[in-house]
Amino acid sequence: MKLFLGSEGMKSLRVLFSLLFLCLLAIPISAHAAERVPVQKSLSSNITTSSLPGSIMRKSLSVNPGDYPLRGNNTYVDSLLDSWYTFHDLTFVGVTNYSASQMDVQVLSQDDSFFKDPYITIEFLKNNGGTLQYINATNFNTFGSLNTMMHSTVNKSLYVGQPYIYLRIGVSEYLSDLYYQDVTQFKVVNPFNAPDKTPPAKPTVNTVDDNDTIITGRAEANSYILVKNGSATVGSTKVSPAGVFSMSMPKQRAGTKLTVYAKDAAGNQSVGTTITVIDRTAPGKPGVSSIGDNQTIINGTAENGSRVEVKQGTSVIGQITSTGSFTIKLTALKKAGTVLTVYAIDKAGNRSAGNAVTVMDVTAPAAPSVNKVTSTSTSITGKAEAGTGVYIFSGSTLVGQATSNSAGYYSAAIPVQKRGIKLEVLAIDKGGNQSGSAWATVY
Repeated sequence: MKLFLGSEGMKSLRVLFSLLFLCLLAIPISAHAAERVPVQKSLSSNITTSSLPGSIMRKSLSVNPGDYPLRGNNTYVDSLLDSWYTFHDLTFVGVTNYSASQMDVQVLSQDDSFFKDPYITIEFLKNNGGTLQYINATNFNTFGSLNTMMHSTVNKSLYVGQPYIYLRIGVSEYLSDLYYQDVTQFKVVNPFNAPDKTPPAKPTVNTVDDNDTIITGRAEANSYILVKNGSATVGSTKVSPAGVFSMSMPKQRAGTKLTVYAKDAAGNQSVGTTITVIDRTAPGKPGVSSIGDNQTIINGTAENGSRVEVKQGTSVIGQITSTGSFTIKLTALKKAGTVLTVYAIDKAGNRSAGNAVTVMDVTAPAAPSVNKVTSTSTSITGKAEAGTGVYIFSGSTLVGQATSNSAGYYSAAIPVQKRGIKLEVLAIDKGGNQSGSAWATVY
């Protein structure tokens, strides 16, 4: 026959066994012997960092260091009430040297009844940049004792640079319980805190150009980043727990040298990482004077030190380094209507927008030729520069006009002229340039 007991049944059995245990303690050894009384237990447990935090499932864990009051040696801490309504009065005794590498954290639990939840768990935490980080815990079974001195053996290396040891103590009926019956938290002075004199590693910094307003990189987790331009501070920021940082800053001129330092909570400063702000800003569009078809010289203005480049289509036909202004001599005259594009390229290779200029027609056409004109002619013919306007004057009176065709021929209607009159023939091109005069005497 199998007997199944619930949690209340198990607790009743444990009460029965506890009563039997107390009865045995009360039996005298002899007529002259004193009563048996439970002595103070002294239990030890080593803390490890190999397992996941048990506190995840046991009521919420405060990670704010300000929530943990400071307790001194041999000081009452708190009283925990368990499921048996038994009080566990906790006293922090102190932290002593256990060995060269370990310390002994001592807490005394004084209980007002043997009927109690026997398991005491002491959790250890440390300050990680203003947020508490769970390390691990020690567990103690206080069954059969009203006074239990609990010794937690902790590696000193876990608290290097830590002025305080943060503790959270909970009571539970079984180690497998998901929740403490009651819990308290406090901090104590770490007597083995050696000053941190090790500076952080040199930070790594991503490239910065003259358009950037953010500087990013990596440095020691939770340290502070300081960015300087010479002796002037550009800005500072805190490094994330993952060891990355991102800081806003004003735009910096190309060529500016920025030095980035990491500083830890102990005030140790790293070696600086110096970077040069990259030039990513293109020069302004160059200014260009007008270009005529009778000149091989191009004048203009461009960023000092930039390379000025003149292109016809995809071909570079001239270039020079600007001193703020420039003069470029072409190898040949360019026909009117030719489009030339002028660029400025700085030392970093940034190319400006192009300034396109059209070669102007500033060359006068040649004087036209004129065929024979008689006193009976009603037109005048000849050759002139193609596409020019041809004008025929008798003195100051315009007597005829025409436009030469693509082959250069023209024919202008005129009134019949008297014999001996001299007619003046002129050509004016599309640029408004006027040719010399051609003369025809009427026969």
